[in-house]
Amino acid sequence: MDGVALKAELGGEARRLGFSACGVTSTRPFTEARERGLAAIDAGRMDGMPWYSRERVEASADIGARYPWARSIIALAWPYRPARAQEPEPDGPVRGRFAAYACIDGGDGAVDYHDLLAERCDALVGWLRRRVDGLNAKRFIDHGWALDRPIAERAGIGFAGKHASVITLEAGSYVMLAGIAVSVLLPADAPSRRGCGRCRECLPACPTGAITEPGVIDARRCISYLTIEHRGSIAVELRPLIGTWAFGCDLCQEACPINHRLAPEPLEVGTSSTARGPVPNPDLVECLELSEEAFAGRFRRTAVWRTGRAGLARNCAIALGNAGDPRALPALQRTAEGDPDPVVREAASWAIAQFAAGTLPV
Repeated sequence: MDGVALKAELGGEARRLGFSACGVTSTRPFTEARERGLAAIDAGRMDGMPWYSRERVEASADIGARYPWARSIIALAWPYRPARAQEPEPDGPVRGRFAAYACIDGGDGAVDYHDLLAERCDALVGWLRRRVDGLNAKRFIDHGWALDRPIAERAGIGFAGKHASVITLEAGSYVMLAGIAVSVLLPADAPSRRGCGRCRECLPACPTGAITEPGVIDARRCISYLTIEHRGSIAVELRPLIGTWAFGCDLCQEACPINHRLAPEPLEVGTSSTARGPVPNPDLVECLELSEEAFAGRFRRTAVWRTGRAGLARNCAIALGNAGDPRALPALQRTAEGDPDPVVREAASWAIAQFAAGTLPV
């Protein structure tokens, strides 16, 4: 089978497996992306994420040097449904928010997207191996050493918006990215020529000012970083700006006019209980008081596992302080007095102080 025909069939199989977009690019180095990554490290914008190292950027920017057998890179996008904030209910639980990607459903409930995409990438590689004898392949899913956004851009499946996420025609920026280096030469796609134009809606939508300029993110101020990657206490001046986000943040995506047109159908609001895994609008008190065992039972195979029990409890305490619902005070007091983690106890004490000081947001 020639490369053009193989590539066409590959795209069809990728979509059959659930990917919304599939493109191909070469293995030539990603020189500009390398420079941007190193500049972000030098400027301190990636502080707090030791895994994002110079070594990683250098290696990720030249997949061909690491895997000399690689001839092409397949870029893939997996769509997921956005989530809407639910209006407060007088008699309902005090709800917070989880980023929509944490609620990706694998068929039997929420799953960690790493696992889901790994399974589907492996299925795609298996399909390709049945057509290409002796195929070598290496997949990259977020934690792999590859520059997923530059790969996606150069393979033509989308462009980087001013919020720095890749925007696709099929699902807007509500996609998770994956890449597969393969030993077969496939025709490369042209990079997307689309862009955001003059739109800057995502910049002011970020309450912490983490989007310092179009396409430039200061991770140290990003709510997603603060609620997931950051360990220890969150800076007091940033806490009121986090709102009721307990895991991640979607505000820049929600502000994007392109997403208003292209995003998939939003998730149903549904229950607030996380008994069966992450939900878009979780019960903050319930999550605040989870034991290690209960946290593991609900979140072990989901994205929320990444923050750890103490991290989630810290986030929920801050979110409850920002929500300003006095029904949360008993749980916050129990947490301030008895949580085994000092960071969580301090966050709960801070939340209680917001009630006493009358500084709660309107």
